[in-house]
Amino acid sequence: MLSEWLQQALEATGIKQAELSRRMTELLGRSIDRAAVNKMTKNERAISGDEVAAIEQITGWEAPSTIQVPLLGYVGAGGDVLALDNGDDETVDAPRDTRPGTVAVRVRGTSMHPAYEEGSLLYYSTVTSPSELLNKRAVVQLTDGTIMVKTIRAGSAPGLWNLESLDPNVPTFVDKVVEWAAKIDWVKPA
Repeated sequence: MLSEWLQQALEATGIKQAELSRRMTELLGRSIDRAAVNKMTKNERAISGDEVAAIEQITGWEAPSTIQVPLLGYVGAGGDVLALDNGDDETVDAPRDTRPGTVAVRVRGTSMHPAYEEGSLLYYSTVTSPSELLNKRAVVQLTDGTIMVKTIRAGSAPGLWNLESLDPNVPTFVDKVVEWAAKIDWVKPA
């Protein structure tokens, strides 16, 4: 876990949190205050890829090759769409340059094949309006809590969306109200 790595790097080098925040601010060209560094050490704030690189440069301590993000559960990519399972505290590996707030979902179903095979992991970090992702593949949540991965198309009226699969044999979900949509940042194939 990156928070443990950061704690070890600070202890081994004797660099204080305030000093690290000052030096990170200089290197990154944006403010990283001591409170943010403190939250990073307690795993209360994610450490972005550029922040990891800055910490490595400042401390000389190499970060683990991957970081862990929460696995929220399954996302439907088939005729039977599934809600996310929120019972487990499972995590999965993600790339080091993962954005803060990134989460992962596992694909269940084959309607988005060959783009996303069953068992693939989809990573996303930003939830937005479906209009921001028109004609793009996205993770979407309907107002009934159903979550799936589909291509977002305009519906018959404002606020309604058609959700298409790549498989032409799977019917389009027509005129659905989408609560939120998330751009897929990264895919780890099954």
